[in-house]
Amino acid sequence: MRRSFYPTKYASLREALSPRFEKASSWVREHRRPLSWATTLVAVAGLTWTLSTHGGWASLTEATLNHTSFFAMAVLLWPLNLGLEAWKWRRLSSDALGPGTSRSWAVVWKEVLVGQTWALLGPFRLADGAGRLATVDDPRLKSAAGAKAFALGAASQGWATWFFAVPALALAGFGVCAGMLGLMIALVGRGLSLSFHGSVAALSLLRYITFATQYLLMLSAWNVLEPTQWISSGFPRIAAVWCAVGSIPWPAELGMREAMAAWVFDAQLPGVVAATFALWLVNRVGSAALGLRWVGQPWRTMKTS
Repeated sequence: MRRSFYPTKYASLREALSPRFEKASSWVREHRRPLSWATTLVAVAGLTWTLSTHGGWASLTEATLNHTSFFAMAVLLWPLNLGLEAWKWRRLSSDALGPGTSRSWAVVWKEVLVGQTWALLGPFRLADGAGRLATVDDPRLKSAAGAKAFALGAASQGWATWFFAVPALALAGFGVCAGMLGLMIALVGRGLSLSFHGSVAALSLLRYITFATQYLLMLSAWNVLEPTQWISSGFPRIAAVWCAVGSIPWPAELGMREAMAAWVFDAQLPGVVAATFALWLVNRVGSAALGLRWVGQPWRTMKTS
């Protein structure tokens, strides 16, 4: 058999399947809202089943905030978490407008906060980008340039999430898997480095560290983990939760994280669910509440006119 048959065969297969892939992708985009809610309902059902083995939803009343200092530190890290995302969006959106462009911090903050509000109301993550692009004051960012900037930011954050899965796997005793994943992450990172400045990747890594620290603090606040267990037990499980959730094609903002956390932190379930939900309230609901200031402006303008 000629060697040229192999590339020809796979090229033909790719061309034959391409219309099906495009059709499936279009269907997912068109139905992403019901898919997101469906994912949420499945997650809540799974969480309900898991809780049923620990006394049902009533068992959440057993969750007690034992260490308010840890809770306070997690809340204090919230502005840093959001600030790193705003910094990243400022860099990407400025680069999208051309070299040497530096966008206003006030405008960038408004766009990020509105995106947080849209993502909560969605509840799918693409709504975050839609909210930002609907708020931008520069028409150039309302086109493909703005969408590309948001997509690069999301890709960078996804890369950072999987980057930290490498040490997590090593700590969990899966050295071979860590090595294989590390190689893949390096290759993907090399490709991404051609699309944006290295500072974007650095900001994504710092944001993941900030979030992971928040989560560990919340878990310790509800007495799920001792600080001495953060590296050996807490960090690998957090990486498992967020890598799994991030791998879902239409990640829901409600329920899925709590369900995954309940699965990996099964020993002290009520405290895990309470800590995870508290972190969601701080990071997502808190940010979305701030964004409501601008989301409601068009409605108020129409009402008073």
